[in-house]
Amino acid sequence: NWPDKICDCDYTFDSPTRIPSSYSIVMLNVPTQWDVSNFCDELKLQYKTIIKGERLYVRGARPIPKIRIDFSSNKELLKILQSKRMLLDDENTSYPIEPYVAPPRILRCYICQQYDDHIAAHCPNKDKPICFKCGEQHQYNPECQNKICCVHCKGDHLAGNPNCPKKIETRELKKYQAKPLTLPSSYLVNSNKWTGNSAQHLFGNASATSKQVNNNINKNDFPLQLLDTMHSNIQSVLQQQVELNRHIKEQTTQLNCQANEIIKINRTLHEVICPLLKEV
Repeated sequence: NWPDKICDCDYTFDSPTRIPSSYSIVMLNVPTQWDVSNFCDELKLQYKTIIKGERLYVRGARPIPKIRIDFSSNKELLKILQSKRMLLDDENTSYPIEPYVAPPRILRCYICQQYDDHIAAHCPNKDKPICFKCGEQHQYNPECQNKICCVHCKGDHLAGNPNCPKKIETRELKKYQAKPLTLPSSYLVNSNKWTGNSAQHLFGNASATSKQVNNNINKNDFPLQLLDTMHSNIQSVLQQQVELNRHIKEQTTQLNCQANEIIKINRTLHEVICPLLKEV
């Protein structure tokens, strides 16, 4: 607790506008109809170090039954994470919680517009700048009058737009890579067996057969094999997504062509054939 005065001088302690994610948690199952500020006021009766709470949203500004709660004390936060629940002031109503994980930040080079690879200061393509607006190769010009075109997906938006499919794909891939690798429980159990013989456990069996050695090597290689499999699956999914996007683009082009043909036929019927029929 902070004192009210320092050297007989009044002061105010202002909380930072942005709280580190390590001082935040997410409370689950909070109805979207509830007012977050009133709800957090009730929580503060039980947890004095709560600073504020915010409703979480998904794409399209749609609220979800989760709120982010910021704390000023990491000590109290750790206790809550250990209990995995938060209680209201009546101590009879509890809500499950989970650690808050900040959304992955996607960097973009302002010279070549490449995602999450380098920054402008270390860009290897400084002599070939790409316009963030039109996607063409020319020097930076904030007044560029060319047609807006994303260099990544060729969409009608600027490079770095949050709705860019390439940026969404990069963010999802980074989010997937940030997840901790979970090994099967059988592997963890087998790799931590205690035989009761300390010498054998520490130094191994001197008369181990080649088959046992191969088994140990296979166990040690398991994480690498798992990572290789995951990498192959990710590449396969990304390739399928590219093919699907290409197929959708082709179908859209065909539909647009057919729509143009229908417009031409209607125009011919109304402007050419119908007047001729009236004359006849």
